[in-house]
Order: sequence, then C-alpha cells, then structure tokens
Amino acid sequence: MKITRTTAYAIKIPRDLAEARGTAGSPAPLSEGASDYRFAATYQTLYSSKIETALIKIETDAGITGWGEAQSPLAPEVVRTIVNTLLAPLLVGESPMAHERLWSRLYAGMRVRGHTGSFLLDAVAGIDAALWDIRGKALKARVCDLLGGPFVSELPAYISGLSGADDDARIAQAARYQQSGFSAFKLFMDGEPDALLRLYDGLREKLGSKTKLMVDVLWRMEQSEADRFGRELDARQASWFEAPLKPEDVSGHARLAASVETAIAIGECWRTRWEMRPFFAAGAVEVYQPDIGRTGITEGMKLCALAELYNVPVAFHVSIGLGVQIAAALHVAASVPNLMFVECNPKVWEVAEGLLKASLPVGPGVVGIPEGAGLGVEIDENKLEPFIV
Repeated sequence: MKITRTTAYAIKIPRDLAEARGTAGSPAPLSEGASDYRFAATYQTLYSSKIETALIKIETDAGITGWGEAQSPLAPEVVRTIVNTLLAPLLVGESPMAHERLWSRLYAGMRVRGHTGSFLLDAVAGIDAALWDIRGKALKARVCDLLGGPFVSELPAYISGLSGADDDARIAQAARYQQSGFSAFKLFMDGEPDALLRLYDGLREKLGSKTKLMVDVLWRMEQSEADRFGRELDARQASWFEAPLKPEDVSGHARLAASVETAIAIGECWRTRWEMRPFFAAGAVEVYQPDIGRTGITEGMKLCALAELYNVPVAFHVSIGLGVQIAAALHVAASVPNLMFVECNPKVWEVAEGLLKASLPVGPGVVGIPEGAGLGVEIDENKLEPFIV
C-alpha cells in the first residue's frame, strides 16, 4: 500500500463569542476590531473570533483514506500551505504504515533551518494522525489497540471553562454539569486574580469539597505574583495551577513548583521531547498537558512516556478543534498508564459532532474511545464543504 495524495484543508466555523467566553479557546473577552484575529482585552495573546483548524486527508492506492487534524486555532491557511507545498510531495509513494520513519523524515526536512516547532510541527502532527488512521483501517483495529491496548475504556474528563455573564451564571452552569456527572472543572483567569478567586470560592461553596477545581492563568503572571497566587491556591487545595508564567521560562516554573504545594500544569504549547525535556529535568512540570493536535500520536506517546519517567501524571489538552483531533487525543489518553484527565469543552464537541458521521462518546463525568477501525471517526465531507477556506 502506497500513499497517492495528501491534501490539507483550512477550516473556519463561525461561533457565538459571547456564549463561548470563559471556555477553552475563548477564555477572555477580545479587543474591538474588524479582524478575525484580536488580542485578548486584558493580555497580549491573539485569539480568533471563529473555530479554526486544519484537516489533512491522505489517500492510498488501496482505497483506504485517513484523516488527521493539526491544532490550528489561528491561521490554518499556514498549515495548509506547509502540507500542500512542502510535506505532501515527500509522502507520495511512501508506505502509510511507516509512521516512525515518516515522522522522522518530515521533522528532519527543515530541522537545520530551525523549524522545530510551531506551524511546521502542527502540520506534521496532522499527517501523523492520518497515517495512524490508515494503519488502523488497514489492520481493522482501533488506534488505541495498535498503541498497546487501552488501560481504561472510560476516561476521566473535566469541564474546561465556564461561560456566563457573571459568577452566578457560571456557578449555575457548573451545577448543571455536576448534575450530569462531572466533578472536575477548570477556570480561566479572564480578568484580575481576585475576581478569579471569588469565582473559585463560589464554586467550592456550591459544588462541595469533593469537586476538583483547577485554575489556568494563561501565562500571564510574573514570578512574585505567581508565588502569591499559588499560596492562595494552596490554601484552597486547588488540583493544579496551569500556565502561570511565560511559556519559555524553564527556571521560573521550576522555582514556582518548589515554592507552592499546588501542582504546576504546563505542556500544551510544546510539541517534541526536545522541547519538553528541560522542563522535566528541572522539576518545572507536575502535571503534563500534551496536545495531540500539536504533537501527533507518534511523538505524543513518547512525550507521555517521558512524563511517566519523571512520575508526572498526564492531563490531555483538548481545546479548539474538530472530531479528528479529539478522537486522536482519546486514543492516546486511553493508551498511557499515567492518565489523569482529558479536557472537555462540550460546546466545541457539539460543533465537532456536527461534521462527523458518528457521535463522540461522552458519559457522566467521563469520555469514551470511539469505536471502529483507525481513529473511529469519519468526516462528513458534504457538511464540511461550506467551512473550507
């Protein structure tokens, strides 16, 4: 079996920003402007007003097609161009079963030019997922079975962000999720730290002491502020303190991890073992958060093994994306022994399901593994067509 064609698609889907605010992919209000890409109103990070991603389709001479997805919440046209112009020609005539060799070949292609992260690796990750999808379909097996077999069939999940006009609305939403079986919630700091702590305290009072609460401050704090805020979280027994400092700051995260009791959670923006190794070696990461839409399945498994070596649990980052990316994360999450959580944004998952031929499995406080060979999800190309750029 040989690869005959690889095609990438840039996808953009409109969404209600007011409804999405406070949840994964839209954690804060955006500055005013006509562009789809605007800074958050309270800090310097760009977000899109739409759901954006890049899908990759790989076709073979055996009639088997695989789908992959690259985490591209902004400018998926960049990933599309990288795949269609640079990477797709390297795959023609290759065996789709050779995922290790192909990952290494694609990574090496631009390595000496310093392209060892960002959009290029996102493109490689999407291709890698599509190769695993083909492999599973060819062998009539689920990806998680090819990865060694699932440790669990139901994966513990947490609700990522709460939307609503004020704290009362967000607390009421959390209570509804709790009634449906969820017992873990992550809060985003979209304003000042004190406001986030008030929301945290209100949730704790409403949801009870057994509910797990995590806090994501979106890389916004300086060292001294993070130390003070971490002690506030210590007093409240938060489950983790996510993205506290600038993402490049290895030593700062290590100092913070040593100074506070609450676990420091990072990892979503890094794609390879080479990027993450300094954080693990310095003791700077206590909950590892890989994004399979950025690492791919092949490298993602190695990163989870690296976390296991350092006795660090894994909580999968599953933010803005469609069903292919979500399915890939679920298969990897089921296949590692150090799984802690899978991130779940129900509103995004609803959009993702609208473009699939089957539903993503969600139960009371858990998510399941898609059934069927490969990733177990199939894109409905007719429904996808209106959103292709």
